Amino acid sequence: MESAKTALGMTKYFVALPPAKHLLAMLILGTLLGGALLAWAREGSLEPISILTGAGSALVTFAIPSLIAAGALTFLRRRVTPRRALAVGLASAITYLIFALASSILGPIYPPAYNLLFVGFGVAFLLWLVTLKYAFGLTRSAWLFAFAQLLGYTFFILAGSSLYTEAISDVLIRVMLAAAVFVAALYGVLSIATGPLKRNLGLKSGDVLSGFSSQWLFGENDLEDTFDEIGESVQTYVGMAEWRTKNGALRWVVPYVHFGPFGNLGGSHFSYKMAEALSTPNTMAMVFHGTCTHDFDPVSSKQINALLAACQRMSAHFAFRPAKFSYKLGESGDSRAYLLSVNDCALPSFSRAPLSTEDVNFAIGCELMARAEAVYSNSMVFDCHNAETGDVDYIEPGSKESFEMLDALADAMKKGNGGKTTKTISNLQMLAGWTHSPAEEIGGIGDGGIKVSCFCAKGKESEPLFYILLDSNGIVASSRERLIEAVRGKFPHARFVEVLTTDTHQLNSVRGVFNPAGAQDAEALERVVVPLCEQAHKLLSPATFAMGKERVEVKVLGPYQSAEIVATLNSVVAVLKFALPIIFLAAIALILFILGKIQ
Repeated sequence: MESAKTALGMTKYFVALPPAKHLLAMLILGTLLGGALLAWAREGSLEPISILTGAGSALVTFAIPSLIAAGALTFLRRRVTPRRALAVGLASAITYLIFALASSILGPIYPPAYNLLFVGFGVAFLLWLVTLKYAFGLTRSAWLFAFAQLLGYTFFILAGSSLYTEAISDVLIRVMLAAAVFVAALYGVLSIATGPLKRNLGLKSGDVLSGFSSQWLFGENDLEDTFDEIGESVQTYVGMAEWRTKNGALRWVVPYVHFGPFGNLGGSHFSYKMAEALSTPNTMAMVFHGTCTHDFDPVSSKQINALLAACQRMSAHFAFRPAKFSYKLGESGDSRAYLLSVNDCALPSFSRAPLSTEDVNFAIGCELMARAEAVYSNSMVFDCHNAETGDVDYIEPGSKESFEMLDALADAMKKGNGGKTTKTISNLQMLAGWTHSPAEEIGGIGDGGIKVSCFCAKGKESEPLFYILLDSNGIVASSRERLIEAVRGKFPHARFVEVLTTDTHQLNSVRGVFNPAGAQDAEALERVVVPLCEQAHKLLSPATFAMGKERVEVKVLGPYQSAEIVATLNSVVAVLKFALPIIFLAAIALILFILGKIQ
């Protein structure tokens, strides 16, 4: 798990860009300030006319070629938005300014340092090439754009600078030599990174980087081809329970795959896509978080077809009977088992809130279902995943937490009619009601929105059970408690109120791997959830019930590949932490040495 945390920690470097107008303002103000500093460094004067002249010269020398390059990129490659093009232009302008300033400050002390300006050309060229090729996916035109901006900056700097008076041919030779050295450095870095990826996973680092960037920036799923190469086929389950009332049908679905890895890749969108496919105008589907870790991330979105086909087969053979149910709470250590049984089927869910309730290994889920099926004819187990603390610890076989879950289920199952706990409801006619909201305006909620199921016994409508499902990557523990208290404020005699999340990884992209609901919009959540519970309660009607579970084959990343990917990424990062600065400094030293030999 420490390796997984290290790999996930890399996402802290992913940031969202500011608006284009802010980037434009930063470009203009940055070059004006840089020009003023250049004037001071070159002339040693703080006279207003000198500062203004330097600022204006820098605006022409550095800002204009950046704007031209960004504009041309946006015009010729429409997939690159102005904001992203301006960000690259701003970064390159800052690079040129930094090295020009270093050249002006150090040049009078150590004359070869004047060539630092050409080092800046090489760094900026590398910046454009890497961004265009690996981030924007411009495989061939990346070289053309990178060289075009290099020549453009050369022209503007020669036209607007009195620092260099050499012939244009001499300047171009120095510029191209600097670019060539950094290109060689780039391929040196790629060879270092490619080694472990190629040896351990059979992948090219360039393909992985390009695929990741295309998903991150453009929402494309090219990376699924890479996942498919290294994935493996597994047998797993999908379970579905269905209630029918005069108001329509409610489906609870638990696919035993993980809704990851991120964005729109693999199974990240399954919680929404499956619910959408299994819903009709009169049917609402709720897709819960199965007991699976990232080992069971589907390699592609196409894997959803096998799960949906199984659900359709089960539905076609359902034999509905009047629903009678019981609810029992079992506890052990920090774990709780919420055992909802309908007719002869068990639907236990588990939580450790307010402690972290991260992913549960598939083997543990199978063991829990086997324990339940020693008493019930069928079962499907799901994880509430309802306390995001920032930890990524999985519950694995043999852990203390896994035995607590088993013991909590056993505690619930031994509580029969008239058991000791006041949380027990036994074999009474079941009323069911449900509703949902897209909740599009609430942060941390995916496309599946918020859904609520309400159950109670006939004649005991004041003692409902509420299952509140958020299509989210977890929920902050304090927000979960707030929602439960708010619902209990409206239903003080409620037997059960719990907030669950799907653990969708749809949101896990630019914003990193932790995007829980309630982190910022706790009040907005409350304003939506409480009325939904009231509405679901009003729709309570006598229900019939049927349930099934089927084994299916899907292709997933797999336990060995998941561990190998994490270990490989960590080894690559560990090596690059030392190799990158060494290679970068060596490239600078080589450029200065070569240019120093040119007369």
